[in-house]
Amino acid sequence: MDAYNENLSSCLLFRNKQLTKELKRFEDLSALSVSSSQMLALSQLLKLHLAPTYGTIRNEYEWQNLFAVIDLLYGADWLPEDLKTSRFSMQELKLCYLVRAQLTNKAIALIFNITSCSVLKAKQRIKAKLSLSREDSFDRYIQSKY
Repeated sequence: MDAYNENLSSCLLFRNKQLTKELKRFEDLSALSVSSSQMLALSQLLKLHLAPTYGTIRNEYEWQNLFAVIDLLYGADWLPEDLKTSRFSMQELKLCYLVRAQLTNKAIALIFNITSCSVLKAKQRIKAKLSLSREDSFDRYIQSKY
């Protein structure tokens, strides 16, 4: 009977070690997992960098996911909350995020289906809202925050 108990105990200890290792592996994998919406936003950001086109981001939900991915990759909390909610229109906020992601004026123009001159004018308006001087670079200001 003692031999049986010892054998059972060793089998249970061995199985416990196996399951502990498996659980650790699942924990490691879950730490790496991302949601499907985050994967879509990552692929859209890559597409915006490689071949920007109008309509890549189709709705506000996708824009919000893109904002989250840009915050994740380029740093969060770079724009004070009061500016996000009260002083910037959604279009201006989108422009700021695309600049934060280091997209060119030409790429941004393609994404919004406007001219590069319109992008420059929009940046000038945002610069005024941020009280930046004429010599300050809007792109450098947005990209270097935090």
